[in-house]
Amino acid sequence: DIHRQVRLHELFKTDSRLVQMAHVSATSPDQYAASMDVVISTVYDIFNRKLFSFPKLLLLPAIIMRQPLLVIQITPLIFGSDFLKGRVMAFLTQNIERLKKESIELTAIRTKVEAFDMKNAELLQRSGPNSTAFTKERWQELTKHIQQQSFMSLLLNRTKRFFNFIQHHFVFSVMIDCALATLLAMDKIVAAEIFVFSRAMEDAVDTVLMKSRAESELARMLTEMEKLQELATLWGNEKSNSTNSTEADVPAEATPAQRRFVPCQVDNSEEGVTLQHLYYSRGTAVVKVDRIAITPGIYALTGANGSGKSTMFRVLMSCSTNSKPIDLPDSILLQKSPTCLLPSVDNADKLPIEGSDGEVVEEEEEPVCVVDESNSTDTKSDVNIIMPSTNVIEISQNFYWPLYTRPIDWIYQRHLSDDDDDVAGKSERVAILLQELEFRQEAPQTNNNGTEPSNETNRTETLDFIINELQEKKEDWFNDLSGGQKSKVELMRNVLLQKECPGVLLIDETMAPLDPSSKAKVMGKLKDFCGEHSVVVVIYHTDVKNGAVECVPSNDFFDANLHLENQTLNFRPVC
Repeated sequence: DIHRQVRLHELFKTDSRLVQMAHVSATSPDQYAASMDVVISTVYDIFNRKLFSFPKLLLLPAIIMRQPLLVIQITPLIFGSDFLKGRVMAFLTQNIERLKKESIELTAIRTKVEAFDMKNAELLQRSGPNSTAFTKERWQELTKHIQQQSFMSLLLNRTKRFFNFIQHHFVFSVMIDCALATLLAMDKIVAAEIFVFSRAMEDAVDTVLMKSRAESELARMLTEMEKLQELATLWGNEKSNSTNSTEADVPAEATPAQRRFVPCQVDNSEEGVTLQHLYYSRGTAVVKVDRIAITPGIYALTGANGSGKSTMFRVLMSCSTNSKPIDLPDSILLQKSPTCLLPSVDNADKLPIEGSDGEVVEEEEEPVCVVDESNSTDTKSDVNIIMPSTNVIEISQNFYWPLYTRPIDWIYQRHLSDDDDDVAGKSERVAILLQELEFRQEAPQTNNNGTEPSNETNRTETLDFIINELQEKKEDWFNDLSGGQKSKVELMRNVLLQKECPGVLLIDETMAPLDPSSKAKVMGKLKDFCGEHSVVVVIYHTDVKNGAVECVPSNDFFDANLHLENQTLNFRPVC
């Protein structure tokens, strides 16, 4: 239960914890859970030993009464040597655990590096003539460091065991044996009592020197506790990373841990998205939106690389009113107000626009707005975003697909039972939707009699093939698909498979890998499914020759063009 608590329950308590751990720590959840196992088992073992040694301690008064002077003579030597051993063992153990911790961290990094390079082996091979040699050198460097740490840890561990052996057999045991031999020679005890009295004396020393005897175990336990403290700090930062939003702004499932959301509003009477006083920056990208109302329709979002298109999607996806809001990255800053400058004819006077309170920036033609870092806050700003619905979906440029999973399970995002009568129906529905998007080419085949099968036969065979693929568990089914096929699967899974189109749909260059025929099919499907009642924004890149006017072709799909230029967002018509 403790293992699952650390590895599963706490880790998935909020959506952001998994991301936080992946970004900040190279330690895996399994290693954190193992640390908790070590701490609990160490405490239990120490308590167990002390508890069951208590009955033998009751024999100690009888030993002292039979020869008190002898006990007084050997006790300082036993305690002194044992205390010294405990200090040495603690020092060695602390260094052993430190080296182990460093080795484990390096091993975790190497595992990630090797898994990533193996998964992208083909891309690696095509990345340049020296790419493989570079990767080999990096692998060698990591392996060398890990082996050095492991060797030093092993050397110290053997030294610790040797020192413990010497102290126990040539000091501690010798002292007790001599004392018992003296008592036996003086007829104070009989031979049958030697073992019992020996255990009683050992347990007495072990009880008195409990801390020094357990220095080695305690040192290891403290090392594991430090690792768990790092995890607690990591999750503590996630909890304290508040958006300064009111409790009403945050959905119920997000309240256990404060999240970095953008305070938004939902107005069901509004059919579109309204952005007001939205000023944000990320790196060199700065965008200011005084006010813009986006009515239902399909829009192409254009702008130069680094102008803030994808960042706008991240801002909208972090709206606190979304049914599944996503934390706003720390790299995105929301501003109270930008600094804007009016153009000057002679470029002599640079005056801020009325209402702005920032610095002056020289610009000849267009008003320019710059972000003053001192004016930035987390997500508490003058921003006013009104959404038509809590159902906001983003289809990103890069897709996630779990390993060793049946495709149909992930598409519906629940584990369908093998004997579920509806699995076949669900698979058939998905296959039909995919094939309507030209997911798989229907290659004509020849029958045994030399005639070509009908189109219906080809279509049936293609659907059967897709259905079988959807129900078969594979290591990485999604990775074997082409770029266009991946886009079709994600569009189908997130949009077309749902009962209705989301109120706001954000598509980040998902259509880029599609061929012209597939793109026309996808556009037609989205137009029919979402065009009338949803706000659909698609990041789009136009091919513009020198001297030509940039214009987004309508293709009977786009209703208008949202264009980012000179740090502002404006409407433009489509061609």
